[in-house]
Amino acid sequence: MRVVICDDNPIERKSLLEITTHISKSEGLDTEFEVFESAKQMLFEVEDKLELIDVMFLDINMPGIDGMEAASKLRSNGYIGEIVFTTVSKNHMLGAFDVRAFNYIVKGETDGAKTVKIIKGVFKTASEKSKEYILFTGIGEYRNIAINDIKYFEVRGKIITVYYGSKSFEFISTIGKLENLLFAKGFIRVHRSFLVSLQHIKNFTYEEITLIDNTEIPVGRKYYSGLKEAMKENAIG
Repeated sequence: MRVVICDDNPIERKSLLEITTHISKSEGLDTEFEVFESAKQMLFEVEDKLELIDVMFLDINMPGIDGMEAASKLRSNGYIGEIVFTTVSKNHMLGAFDVRAFNYIVKGETDGAKTVKIIKGVFKTASEKSKEYILFTGIGEYRNIAINDIKYFEVRGKIITVYYGSKSFEFISTIGKLENLLFAKGFIRVHRSFLVSLQHIKNFTYEEITLIDNTEIPVGRKYYSGLKEAMKENAIG
């Protein structure tokens, strides 16, 4: 597992690195840490390896590019891993829903039980995601795809197309079967022809969803309430 910590305060940066390292070891995780003192530096360094990073801890209040702006840039660039904000007050967390943050840590509580629970939770979620794959059978071809990479499924007749990363793959199945298989994995039916990963949704309206990569997907009228409820359940704060 790869973890990024970005905080302009050297004391708080060191403190967070120590506790995350300790928890990682106690949970038996093989973790590589990268530490940055500015969001500008971090964004430059991780630009070409976003798919390799599992968790990012971002300080909200940094000079120049702050944590919320950095998170928005990361999501726009296709980052689908977990984001945890560090902040002096939960009142600064407006906008966390838009960037699909896992949670936030209030500074000064670095040794608290709540902080430990959040770090353990995000590490558990990230490590489980990195291990989950689905084997799809196409016409004379098999494709093993990480669930975490799948953005959405689209059905056309008897053919279903799975979109993941910058690629796609066609296979024969039913969207109902996929819905039953993947509901517990964070996928939701939003239209008679579309099944979407909640973690890839940037925003949504009554009529359409916009994914992190700016793909637009229609929302069926009868599916809107379920989508809205699912997004609320995955929000923080």
